Amino acid sequence: MLIDRKDFHGYMENWDDQTRKILIERMETRFHREKPEVFSNEEMVLLDAVLSMLIPQRADERIDLAGFLDWAVNKPLGRGDRRADMPAEDVLFHRGLEGIQETSREMFGRRFEELEPEKQKTVLEMIQRGLAKGETWDSIPSHFFFTRLLSKALIGYCAHPFAWMRMGFPGPSYPEGYVWITQHEIRARRNHFPGWKTF
Repeated sequence: MLIDRKDFHGYMENWDDQTRKILIERMETRFHREKPEVFSNEEMVLLDAVLSMLIPQRADERIDLAGFLDWAVNKPLGRGDRRADMPAEDVLFHRGLEGIQETSREMFGRRFEELEPEKQKTVLEMIQRGLAKGETWDSIPSHFFFTRLLSKALIGYCAHPFAWMRMGFPGPSYPEGYVWITQHEIRARRNHFPGWKTF
């Protein structure tokens, strides 16, 4: 069940200043970066096209997941382990993006971002299934890259308040806790007990 922005801002009133500051910044910036630090501009365009296929967003969300990944690469978010035969995450992603272009050219003769959505979907399915063609995939299993990329992007998406509203997640459990489960009950509690605290 969706949470509208008015209700979400109501929930925010009960959170501490630091939490509120972080979430307001995320809503204002949507993770956008003026200039990428890890990926090239060309890679950012490709990342955006890939992530738009993997994590479709509503028009009013427009969370910049490519920007999030540019910030999050090599940060210990989610899985912190690394297979002994695999490169560091930044190298893995650079090479994996090259692999996407190789597969796209092999299958359709064009760059991934130039393909129609159905063809983009086909390329990503081949990569996900470990059946992709391209020199990159001789050294990096395509399904391994796919899983790591998608997992990292989902961390960013699920950390954003706009995604919380879409999922019906009312945010951090403190100070109120999740005593009442449904959105209707959470809204009713906020409306009837403004500033209510558990401590």
